[in-house]
Amino acid sequence: MSKKIISLLFLLILLMSVAVSYAYFSQPSTSDNHQTDTNGVIDDNTVSSEIDATFLEESQGVEIGDMI
Repeated sequence: MSKKIISLLFLLILLMSVAVSYAYFSQPSTSDNHQTDTNGVIDDNTVSSEIDATFLEESQGVEIGDMI
């Protein structure tokens, strides 16, 4: 009886390690497309214009399908 429990426990550990390994290795590698090196001075106007460019303008409409 104890040999069956030990073998089932070993099988469970083996399956869990395979599942974790598969999840780890199947993730796509991340690639940063951000510029890490600046050639100039970043001031408040640059930061605010970049933030404003990412959000919608008040005149732009959002359709129901875009929100979902």
